[in-house]
Amino acid sequence: MKPTILVLIGITGDLSRRKLLPAIEALGLAHMLPKYFKVVGVSRREGDDVFTMDLSDPHKYQRLKQHLENIEKEWGLAAQRLFYLSVAPTVSLPIIEHLGAAGLAAVPHTKLMLEKPFGLDLKSATSYIDTISRYFTEEQMYRIDHYLAKETVRALAMHPVAIKNVTQVTVRAYEAIGIEGRGDFYEQTGALRDLIQSHLLQVAALSLSPRDRLLALTHLSIPNDNSLTEYISRGQYEGYRDAVGNATSAVETCVSVRLHYDNPESVSTTVLLETGKAFNIKQTDISFSYTDGTSTTFDLTDTTNAYEQVFLDAIAGDKTFFVSAAEILQAWRIIAPIQQAWQQSSADLTFYPVGTTH
Repeated sequence: MKPTILVLIGITGDLSRRKLLPAIEALGLAHMLPKYFKVVGVSRREGDDVFTMDLSDPHKYQRLKQHLENIEKEWGLAAQRLFYLSVAPTVSLPIIEHLGAAGLAAVPHTKLMLEKPFGLDLKSATSYIDTISRYFTEEQMYRIDHYLAKETVRALAMHPVAIKNVTQVTVRAYEAIGIEGRGDFYEQTGALRDLIQSHLLQVAALSLSPRDRLLALTHLSIPNDNSLTEYISRGQYEGYRDAVGNATSAVETCVSVRLHYDNPESVSTTVLLETGKAFNIKQTDISFSYTDGTSTTFDLTDTTNAYEQVFLDAIAGDKTFFVSAAEILQAWRIIAPIQQAWQQSSADLTFYPVGTTH
């Protein structure tokens, strides 16, 4: 494996603590990392073994550049560099621009790893992608959807279903917990953007077309018959407004979206995506209903840390289960009518008790 420097920007954050650092530690203990491998943790905060810098100051990036060059000199080897941005979306774009302006994006074998959300809607996602492309090529981009790193989800690609015989695909992700102190995040995001636009659409696309998720996404849409409420529903669990301190919040904590899949192989297929918080169960699965009236369900619960596979794929340069720019834009295109309708009115928002059944 290539010598690798992982530049983890936001190493002191919640995601790093819960998922990223444990994944790296597990890979190291299993001897699955390159012989020459180093994590450079970048943060605004002072700390042991952390490269401290003001990420908003473009001049500080030359110091980071020199630090990485010193590591390579110490090894006597050129390394691939993985820049992992584990930071809030509002600050990721300026950091990317500073990396590019400092010449760090142009160094051979440099990769940029990004967490969702990739924009807020189709317009912002397009702008986001265009801005990043000034500095990083699409080949350098590793956009993460950790659902695609789940062993259970990847099994769908290894053992595909005969979609030509499927009348409906249902992807569900229910949680028993509420927002768990993530009020600010959820007020800005909501269930539609948090789960439907990214994770569940990607899982559905993978099941419909394992070798070409983009092709599946281009064939997915909300039926165009001016009856949006027939295909979309949303709700908010009781107590959410108190939890976020917003007595008039219309943010959805559960969503059901029914899409039409114009199956290029044969029968027309319905795709149902459902997610919700504060339900009576924690459950993630996918079901297939067939033309003969039978159905099968696959449990997508994965007890392993999906980020172990994320790192292994990025180090190896395997982009199969990372999300392309074209996929992102298609996903935003699919939910655009919902976003537009919800901006105009929240009259369809219902309320449900904590512990509701699905």
